[in-house]
Parts: sequence; C-alpha cells; structure tokens
Amino acid sequence: MSKAAVRKLHWHSKVQDSFIPLVGSSGDLGVAVGGGADYGEFPFVTAAPVGGLTVGDVILEIGGTPVLGMTLGDVRGVLHSCLHPIRIKTVSPGSVLCKDLRLYLSKCFTPGSMDSQLQQVIRENLYLRAVPCKS
Repeated sequence: MSKAAVRKLHWHSKVQDSFIPLVGSSGDLGVAVGGGADYGEFPFVTAAPVGGLTVGDVILEIGGTPVLGMTLGDVRGVLHSCLHPIRIKTVSPGSVLCKDLRLYLSKCFTPGSMDSQLQQVIRENLYLRAVPCKS
C-alpha cells in the first residue's frame, strides 16, 4: 500500500472542525463532554447540538487548545473559558485512536509521526496535572 493511501486512512485525515454556537436565550452551549485523563480516556462528546458534532467523537482541541491528556474538569474549564462561537476539533474514534487513553499511550509509533507527536502532547498535559509524592 502506498504512503498516500495510508495517509488517507489515518485518523488525522478525518479530523472535523466545527463551531459550537450558543443555544437558546439562556446562552447554554448545548454540548457536554465526558472522559478525561482522570478516567483514563480521551475527552469525548456526550451530548451535542444538531449538526457538526457527533456523540462519541474524541475531542482534540477546544478554541485552539489541545485538550488530550487533560482531566475532565480542565476540559470543561477550557470549554467554558473560550469566546463564542467556540471552535472545536474532533475525530470519530477508530482502531488506532479510540477512547482508551492508556491503550493509545502504550503503542509504539515512528518517532516524528503524527501519532508520536500526539503522544508527546498528551504526556505534557498529563505531567502538568500530576502531583509528585514520596512512596
């Protein structure tokens, strides 16, 4: 299989760029998120307004901030601190990029590849939220 054919099948080629509008007169976002590093999962969409986002999609970025490796509380904080309409990048889960954060981090990827770079972003976000302790 050629490299061009492999790239077309890669999850990165399926990234969706959407905007979350305010819903109703109350100004609600109409989107809910679940998962997060504290649950060993990528953040994902649990409820979405009509159009654009799909329930179950893995959230890569919110408002330009990579949220992979963040806790659920931090992801929600980023979501609520962005200017409206909020730009969000998502991808449907697949065999390589599924909801299981630990499984993705345990895989070996070619250094410098998109997956290797994503693993580094995840680790950096995890390390920012880790609390060192003596055993």
